[in-house]
This record gives sequence, C-alpha cells and structure tokens, in this order.
Amino acid sequence: MNTAGSVAYGWGVLIVAAGVSFYYAKKEIDARRKDATLRGNRPLEKLSWEEKIAQQASLGDKNLKPVQNSIPKDAFKLPPEGK
Repeated sequence: MNTAGSVAYGWGVLIVAAGVSFYYAKKEIDARRKDATLRGNRPLEKLSWEEKIAQQASLGDKNLKPVQNSIPKDAFKLPPEGK
C-alpha cells in the first residue's frame, strides 16, 4: 500500500513534469505565433466574433467551398429488386 510520503512524492513529480512540459510547449507556441505574425499569416489585431463574421461576410470568403458535389449521385441508388 502507498504511504503518504510516496503519494506526495508522486504528485510532486507529476506537477513538476507538467510545469516543465508547459514551459517548453509555451515557448514553441509563442515562436510559431511570432513566425506567423512576421510572415503575415496571423492578424495583428484581436477581433471579437461579431467582427470576424462581419469581416468574412464583407470579403466574401472564397476559401469556403460548397460540399454539395462531393458525394456522387450514384452512391444513393438502390440495387435492382429483381432477384
């Protein structure tokens, strides 16, 4: 059975490992964000969701493609009932 000391040690190691992982992940994410901003892929200003929707509507977002033709019409045909 686990003693109180071993449980405390386990939790301590887990917390330290999580902190170290968070530190390195944050560095990597910040570097990617900075790189994207410098390349112009990331907007400089923060927009609310209403402003984002209005901006997309005004630009007529051409990146959105209709899905209506992605499934061929033959896929919905039933097999003949003859035999």
